Amino acid sequence: MDKMFELINSLNALTKAVEGLTAKITSEYLDTFEEIYSPEMDEPKEESKEQPTPEQQTVTFVELRSRLSEISRNGHTAEVKELLRKFGADKLSDVAESDYTALLAEAEVIANAG
Repeated sequence: MDKMFELINSLNALTKAVEGLTAKITSEYLDTFEEIYSPEMDEPKEESKEQPTPEQQTVTFVELRSRLSEISRNGHTAEVKELLRKFGADKLSDVAESDYTALLAEAEVIANAG
């Protein structure tokens, strides 16, 4: 019978040790998670009301081509071609990269006017 009590006491001690280890690991895991993830990250930040200036914006060739194609499909093909000529180009690939932002801005005026 003594052996049985010894085994039961050992199992109780082992159970307590495992519970303590589990609590420690869980606590450390939650603390780490809170450091990595903060609910404030999901909250939308208040966006600036100011529009970025053309110097701040960078327009890629793909973005410009996509938007000009859309404007052209909406019935402004002649205006888009005229705009390209204004920037000294017969086709979009001839436009200087430094003119992309200005070209897009003028294209938006055409799109919003129509």
